[in-house]
Amino acid sequence: MATLLQDLRYAFRLLRRSPLFASVAVLSLALGIGANAAIFALINQLILQPLPVKHPDELVLLTARGNHYGSNSGSNAVSYPMYQDFRDKNQVFSGMFCRHGETVSLNFDGRTEMVLAEMVSGNYFPVLGVGAAAGRRFTASDDLIQGGHPVAVLSYRYWKARFAGDRNIVGRKIVVNGYPLTIIGVSRQGFDGAEVGYSPQVRIPITMQDHLPPGGPYPQLNDRRRRFIQAFARLKPGMTMERAKAGLQPLFHQMLEMEVHQQPFAKATDYSKQQFLRMWMDVLPASKGRSQLREQFSKPLFALMAVVGLVLLIACSNLANLLIARASSRQKEIAVRLALGAGRRRLVCQLLVESVLLSAMGGAAGLALAIFTDKVLIGFLPASTMPLTLSEAPDWTVVSFTALVSLATGVIFGLIPALQATRPKLASTLKDQAGAIVGGTAVILRKSLVVAQVALSLLLLIGAGLFIHSLKNLQELNPGFETENLLTFAVEPTLNEFNPGRALEYYRRLTEQLQTVPGVTSAALAVMPLLTGNEWEQLGNS
Repeated sequence: MATLLQDLRYAFRLLRRSPLFASVAVLSLALGIGANAAIFALINQLILQPLPVKHPDELVLLTARGNHYGSNSGSNAVSYPMYQDFRDKNQVFSGMFCRHGETVSLNFDGRTEMVLAEMVSGNYFPVLGVGAAAGRRFTASDDLIQGGHPVAVLSYRYWKARFAGDRNIVGRKIVVNGYPLTIIGVSRQGFDGAEVGYSPQVRIPITMQDHLPPGGPYPQLNDRRRRFIQAFARLKPGMTMERAKAGLQPLFHQMLEMEVHQQPFAKATDYSKQQFLRMWMDVLPASKGRSQLREQFSKPLFALMAVVGLVLLIACSNLANLLIARASSRQKEIAVRLALGAGRRRLVCQLLVESVLLSAMGGAAGLALAIFTDKVLIGFLPASTMPLTLSEAPDWTVVSFTALVSLATGVIFGLIPALQATRPKLASTLKDQAGAIVGGTAVILRKSLVVAQVALSLLLLIGAGLFIHSLKNLQELNPGFETENLLTFAVEPTLNEFNPGRALEYYRRLTEQLQTVPGVTSAALAVMPLLTGNEWEQLGNS
């Protein structure tokens, strides 16, 4: 330890004497390490990090495969009655819960705002093993009576941001879509939900779905033809996903056989019925939750990780070149120390300490750069009424990744220059014959590193050119409709207590008035916004 501290002090003194060398090396490494840390931070949050719940590896997500007959809203969706059947009759799960997210109007103390709500079953928190920071959480008893549980649980983030962490908020009322709900608790800190990337501000029992306007006139809970909730489950101990999937099929096909004889199928063709009966239930791993952001950005993030990996290789090659060049100015010092009896191993260790110190400084600067880079990248994500929970602040995983990359960079790319520097020709070096250390293999190594830097840089430039060309092609792509001077916006009058009849009239008057606005040539309405990636369909008689 004493020797290491001595080497560190010596390395600091040498770097202070060579500020230009240190600045170039640190800046080069900061760019390479920082870019990798920034992309890894997003990959970790969206792709690698498991949900902060009890035994996340036991969680699975159910999704029906095949041709559905009815309405479908969102991916991995099933109907609430189907969820109930699986919950009550399955033999492979120790527990199940369902959820459904939607934007609502929330009023408290005279202030109204749009928030993301999550309609959840009563066993949502118990199955996940998530407790309450204040008050109580939902339980299975909150599923007993449809419309009979006008209560809500706030998320920890929203509780802190909107109510300043006031514990007296438990027991008070909020108004959601014009319907009063009593706050019974706050979910624990660090839990944002099963939809990775988004954090619902308030959770409401799924049994209130049809009783919160505009839900009443459009009942969904008891309609087997309406798929709108995601069903999650926890595997029993020792149960595998393959066995669970096989165990669900008989029960699932019993449901299909029962449903195909119900009234909604009265006008269905024989072909539609046959295709419906061929559906099967799939079981997907859910240890990392469900995420539309993951589906959209996983491939681009891995592509970016490969690109920034090349950037780091260029930075490392630059560091190795700088260290070899620096060795030429220290050849006599090293030769004298070797002549006085210093061991080569000891000198190699000291030189490695210098390179590791440089990489550590580059890693620290890179971590700061990664925070800024992630903030910029997150800002590029599509705007939404749902608050993103992606953080630009690095957690311990990102810090550990950065430290590991920095250490590996310092050791791997500092070792060869250190070995070269401690192999001088003592006689010629001590006689002040310059170049004794940097000839032969050292020159070949430096030239090889330069060639590698140029090759990698050329590869990145070609890739960047192709990327810009692809973006240009996307901008010029014809989406199938006129985009010039096109303006889109969303309104939802039902959140302001408009009943469906008034809402329909509101849309009609809105369209007529928009068409009379100076400069507006035409106006139209759409249920689903254009090119937003949302999934919605309506099949059959429902």
